[in-house]
Amino acid sequence: MKRVLLLIDTSRASGRKFLVGIERYVSLREEWEVCVQPPEYLPTRGTGLRAWLDRPDGIICRDSPHTAKILKMDIPKVINETARESLPGVASIYTDSARIGELAADYFRDSGFCHFAFCGFENMEWSRKRFEAFSARLRENNYAPVHTFHSWRGSREKGERESLSGWLESLPRPVCVFACNDDRGVDVIQACQNSGFKVPEEVAVLGVDNDELVCGLSFPPLSSIELDFARAGFDAACLLDLQMRQEPSAEDIVVKPGGIVTRRSSDIIAVDDAEVAKALIFIRNNFRKQLQVSDIVGATNLSRRMLELRFRHQLGKSLMDEVWRLRLEYAKKLLANTDDPVYRIADALEYTDPEHFARFFKKMTGHTPSEYRRLLHT
Repeated sequence: MKRVLLLIDTSRASGRKFLVGIERYVSLREEWEVCVQPPEYLPTRGTGLRAWLDRPDGIICRDSPHTAKILKMDIPKVINETARESLPGVASIYTDSARIGELAADYFRDSGFCHFAFCGFENMEWSRKRFEAFSARLRENNYAPVHTFHSWRGSREKGERESLSGWLESLPRPVCVFACNDDRGVDVIQACQNSGFKVPEEVAVLGVDNDELVCGLSFPPLSSIELDFARAGFDAACLLDLQMRQEPSAEDIVVKPGGIVTRRSSDIIAVDDAEVAKALIFIRNNFRKQLQVSDIVGATNLSRRMLELRFRHQLGKSLMDEVWRLRLEYAKKLLANTDDPVYRIADALEYTDPEHFARFFKKMTGHTPSEYRRLLHT
């Protein structure tokens, strides 16, 4: 029987999802005896924890005050520290910040924004990487440089809030702000309220982590990029298992973004061409149907040729490019987050048969729907 200690900070949704992933793996291992970090209110918490720290066979910890001590212990361990992406002598768990930044850039670009901004933490490597990827993606599409605001993580005093408000007042509007995480996104929304800016009409905001409580308690509710911490927790438990068995194991675990959850803070079409905006709204309301260009044209007051020209000028893509993008993202989300069979997903997108849907999906991704789903879980 292997004794495994789990020290997981569950004060935020990311920690709770991480623990859920570990539980999924542990449920398959009958030979594990697991001790989970007891809650703060228990008077025996410190004594019991010290006893376990002296004699576990393996440890998984995330954002624990005991990290320094655990690093010195010569036992199998998997450690995740939000403040640091790598730790000496242990496997690293880090977020795919490059992909996160690219997703944010594509999301705002597809909403028609021309002015882009980033709000992050100066002393966090993952914040810097998200900013760099966000900026690089926009440069690829010949957009103007990104407006930036960086401050020290943990600096939430009055002076910092006033500086953030002043920065927002200096930006051209409408502007979209990519915040490095949900906490920063809430800071931006509060600064908008202090400065009298409408969210999302003047300032659209997107965060990262999709902590539903943090996002839902914001006013307006914060849009956010969801990260697959449950998968990371499962992989961390698998990695610890391999270490305890003294078998070869991978060095890193990468937390992948799962998609964007749109809430009120960014739910807006920011193009200044009213007819193009009508087309975008129609597409977003009807992309699950088998749309034709004529259907989209009918929702506007333009000819087909004029709408196609103005749409491409505003967004750098064709009308059907946008339809196919939304259909593909919807299919990916269903494949990733449900157990629905492929034929049911094809029905949801009004394909006449699953084979037609599979051909479309493979043309767009290089994989069949079934292959894509398997890749997500390998």
